[in-house]
Amino acid sequence: MFVLMAGCSMAAAAADDASTWLARMTSAVRTLDYQGSFIYERNGQVDALRLFHAGGTPERERLVTMTGPRSEVLRASDSLTYTQAGQPTMLVPNAASVRLLPLVPDLSRPSLANLYAMTMRGEDRVAGYRTQIVDVLPRDGYRYGYRVWIEDSTGLPLRSAVVDGAGRLLEQFMFVALDIGAKPKESDLVHGADAGVMTPQAETTLEGKPHWGVADLPPGFVFILAQRPMQAPTQIEHQIYTDGLACVSVYVEPRDTAVPSAPDALATRGALGVYSHDADAWRITAIGNVPATSLERIARSVRPAAKNGGS
Repeated sequence: MFVLMAGCSMAAAAADDASTWLARMTSAVRTLDYQGSFIYERNGQVDALRLFHAGGTPERERLVTMTGPRSEVLRASDSLTYTQAGQPTMLVPNAASVRLLPLVPDLSRPSLANLYAMTMRGEDRVAGYRTQIVDVLPRDGYRYGYRVWIEDSTGLPLRSAVVDGAGRLLEQFMFVALDIGAKPKESDLVHGADAGVMTPQAETTLEGKPHWGVADLPPGFVFILAQRPMQAPTQIEHQIYTDGLACVSVYVEPRDTAVPSAPDALATRGALGVYSHDADAWRITAIGNVPATSLERIARSVRPAAKNGGS
C-alpha cells in the first residue's frame, strides 16, 4: 500500500512540475524579447526561418523565410500581414491570439488536464541552452500530442514537436540560433518590401442556430461558432469545433448532383488533415490538426440541425 501511494504521489508531483513549466512557457512566449533562426520540418521537408519578437504591450513579431521563395509575416496591432515576393500583401484582422512561433500549444485552460496527460520527460540542450522536456500526450486516440523543450531560465519554448499515438514526430520546429532578451530593432519589425494590401474574403457569424450539426463528436470536442463567407451563397456553412487545444473546421457546401458522388478522400500534411465526404446533395470537408479517425468521425456524422437536435 505504501509503495502504491508513493508511486501515485510521485506521478502527481511530476504532473504539477509539468504544469508549472507549461504555464511559464505560455507567459514567456508572449512577454519576452527574443530573436533567432529555427528550422521547421514537416513531411520530410525542412524550411529555415528567422523570427523577431518584441514582447510586452503591444506585442509585435515578424517571421521571414530563409529558404525557398522569400515571404514574411508581420503581426502587430492585432492583425497579420503576409508578404511574398512579387505578390501583394494580405491583411488579416483580429489575429491577437495567433502566434508566429509554430507548434506552441496553448494550455491555459484547466479542463485540458482531463484530455491530456502532462509529464516531465527529462533534460536536453537546444541552440546551446539547457531545456526541460515536457510531454503533453492525449488520453485517447482522438487527438495528437506535443513534446516541448522549454528553456531553463526563461521558460521560452526552443523546440516543439507534434506526435501521434505511437510517439512518431509528425512535424516539429527547433531553434538553431537564438538570442533571448535581445529586443529587435524597429527595422526588424516592419516589412522588408513595399507591396499593395488586400483583405481576404471575410466571414460573418450566422444569425440564429446553425443549419448543420455533428451528431457524433469525439469526446472532449465542443461547438464554438458557425459562420459563412460574406460573398458566398447562403447554403455554405463553416463551423469550428475544439477540445481547447486541437481545432477542426467543418465546411458544408452544395455540390453538383449531376456528377456522381466522389469517394471519401483523406489528405495529410504533417499534423494537418483534410477529410472530404459527399452526403446526398452536399459536400462536407473536415480540416484539422487531429488524427484521420477524428476527421472521418466528424465529417461522416454531419447532419441537418433539425435531425441532429442542434449543435
